[in-house]
Amino acid sequence: MAERTVSEILEALARIETDVKTIAKNSADHEARLRELEQKSGKRMDALTLAAVTAAVVGVIGFVIGKLF
Repeated sequence: MAERTVSEILEALARIETDVKTIAKNSADHEARLRELEQKSGKRMDALTLAAVTAAVVGVIGFVIGKLF
């Protein structure tokens, strides 16, 4: 009876080990995806800022040229 219990415990432990490895692998994948999503919003904000600055510079240059001629 004791051998059977030890055997069952070892089998359960092997299943737990497999589950932990799977969870660790999936966790790393999810972390990589989250980092990618976080960077996307930053890239969009950078593009929006660049467009706004470019528009402002073009407006100022156009105003100056308009006053000169």
